[in-house]
Order: sequence, then structure tokens, then C-alpha cells
Amino acid sequence: MRRVFSEDFTVSKRQLGAALMVLGTALLLAATVLTAAQGVRLAAIIGAFAGGAGVLVGLTLLPLGDRPA
Repeated sequence: MRRVFSEDFTVSKRQLGAALMVLGTALLLAATVLTAAQGVRLAAIIGAFAGGAGVLVGLTLLPLGDRPA
């Protein structure tokens, strides 16, 4: 944790990809719950597309390694 708060810390592409995948998965889950609770709504459709895009972008960043983002 000390390394994260140092002045020379940079986020790597792998870390950014993992974060995007986690957020995208959470958004997909929220869209699924919203659809199950209220039916198909515009917010659920937009959330599903945004979550899917986040997961896909995150997957493409993972193999790029520890280079700074």
C-alpha cells in the first residue's frame, strides 16, 4: 500500500484492465438485476452495453503487461 501512495507510482495497463473488468462486470450485474426487477428499460440496456464494453476493453489491456497506462 505504501507503494501506491509514493510519488513515482503509475498505474500499469494490466491494473487498469483489471479495474475496467471489475467495473464492467458490476455494471452488467446491475443491469441484469434492474431488468429482472423492472423489466427491459433503457437504463438496463445502456448499462449492459457499457458494462460489456468495459469488460472487452479490460480484456484487451491485460496482455499488454506492466507498462504504464
